[in-house]
Amino acid sequence: MENENNTLVNKLSIWINYLQSTKFRQKIHFIIYLFIPLLLLGTLIFTQNSKLFSQFGEWAWQVLILVLFIKPLVKIIAYKELMWLLTYRREMGILCFYLAFAHLTGHILALQIYNIKNYLPPNNFLFTGALAGLFLVILYLTSNNFSMRWLKKNWKRVQSLSYLLLPLISAHQILLAQEAEDTLGLIALNIAFIILKILEYNKFTISSLFRPTEIK
Repeated sequence: MENENNTLVNKLSIWINYLQSTKFRQKIHFIIYLFIPLLLLGTLIFTQNSKLFSQFGEWAWQVLILVLFIKPLVKIIAYKELMWLLTYRREMGILCFYLAFAHLTGHILALQIYNIKNYLPPNNFLFTGALAGLFLVILYLTSNNFSMRWLKKNWKRVQSLSYLLLPLISAHQILLAQEAEDTLGLIALNIAFIILKILEYNKFTISSLFRPTEIK
């Protein structure tokens, strides 16, 4: 039994080392920076499938949740073997942008939503979606080393726009679907994120729960 556990640990260690390797990162970069954009571009040019464009939006939402939640969760769990996951947040953010761009652009082209009046008033699901799309463009254009050097201390402030995406896209989905169950779930998701960020900011970790209290 002990040998089996050691074998499992060794295999897991090998996989983690591979996922952190330059070779694997190069493959991820090829897929995210070249293959996926070309695939999505071809989809936009040759199809006008609204259901597919909606699916792109769903995938973008799922990736966004992963990008936003992964940092506080990893920090709170404080398990060093998981820290490497944080090094792929930029790539996940880029993937989120590509999928969201295909979702937004595809629907605009397929449904011919060109008139700015369609996006007003602000409590319109198109308005919240378009505003989230604008923030994603800003985040995408500044998700590179050049922007980090150019913006310096302001870079983190610009990247903080990502925190607004969660309530904006939640509002987008609530205004679109207008279903009570979905609304409660999205509100709970936003509250959970706020709680996790507060715990992260205060440097709370799960291991701290098991530390013996000091007697004063």
